[in-house]
Amino acid sequence: MFSRRFFACTVSLLLCSAASLSAPSLSFKATRLTVLGTLTDDLVLGEEASGWTIQLNPVIILDGKLISSIEIKSSNKHRLASLEDKFVQATGKLIVLSGRNTSQRPVFELSSIKEHKSRKAREP
Repeated sequence: MFSRRFFACTVSLLLCSAASLSAPSLSFKATRLTVLGTLTDDLVLGEEASGWTIQLNPVIILDGKLISSIEIKSSNKHRLASLEDKFVQATGKLIVLSGRNTSQRPVFELSSIKEHKSRKAREP
């Protein structure tokens, strides 16, 4: 009798602890916003990411986490290439994607992007 209870308690404890160790999911509504930062081409072979990121300046807080760079989703690769390594202002929708080899990640679905000229004024 005691061994059955002990076994049942042990299994319950293991199941509860395994559930708490699972990766936290990002949960937010698709948010339309404008961000500033440097556009970079970070393409790595074999990755599921698009390869384009914006190194945010200033950084943003998403789901309680500080985000300093964000992946870009865009069909206009030529436009992105023309702005590579430039300080840009981008407008779009923040969405969550998940892949076969990656957990959930925030992705910026781009609707417009342009070079931001006032960076010189912001630097000390």
